[in-house]
Amino acid sequence: MTAELPTLFEDQDLLILNKPSGLLSEGADGGNSSVESLASDALRKDVRCCHRLDKLTSGAILLRKNKRFTRELAQIIENHRLRKTYWALTRGIWPKPLNRIESHLSHRAGRTFVAPEGKPALTTVRVLAHDTAQERSLIELLLKTGRTHQARVHCAEAGHPVVGDPQYGAGEADDFFGLHARELKFRHPGSGENITIVAAPPINWEPCLRAFGLENN
Repeated sequence: MTAELPTLFEDQDLLILNKPSGLLSEGADGGNSSVESLASDALRKDVRCCHRLDKLTSGAILLRKNKRFTRELAQIIENHRLRKTYWALTRGIWPKPLNRIESHLSHRAGRTFVAPEGKPALTTVRVLAHDTAQERSLIELLLKTGRTHQARVHCAEAGHPVVGDPQYGAGEADDFFGLHARELKFRHPGSGENITIVAAPPINWEPCLRAFGLENN
């Protein structure tokens, strides 16, 4: 697609891009670009996101290039058949036994809260690496539900907020945001093929990944 939006998968109907942190998925932000607007301009046609990533979150995002599978794609999303796996860089040493976070979340005024009256949210966690010197962890998150800011709130709820999170973090200054949509898995609505797409983390993650012994990932 472009240097700013690398293409991870493309056919005549679907497009998967590696979204950078700081770019909206859709809509407008004071006249700034979004994934949709950049993709539409590049392809000279109307391209739409099938799901959204937070502005600060980088990684794999699925778009449709036409209306051919609009209903089928909506059903895939609604029925949680788009499997989204995230990498998160978090504060502190994440305890390996903490592999499941379940709570009720409510979203209002641009912020998500843990609230008894909220909607159920479930995230499973796998620890990938620890950096004891920097007191950071690299974890893999699988969102079983799709609540707004779910990954960020669940990390903060566990006492290990995402590095660089301005809303739910611990207030330390960072030059990057530590949440990345690492992998998408789904069945293609046209061909029936099982699609698995892996997105490389942003380049500014490299020092942290080297510290974890995970460079070139």
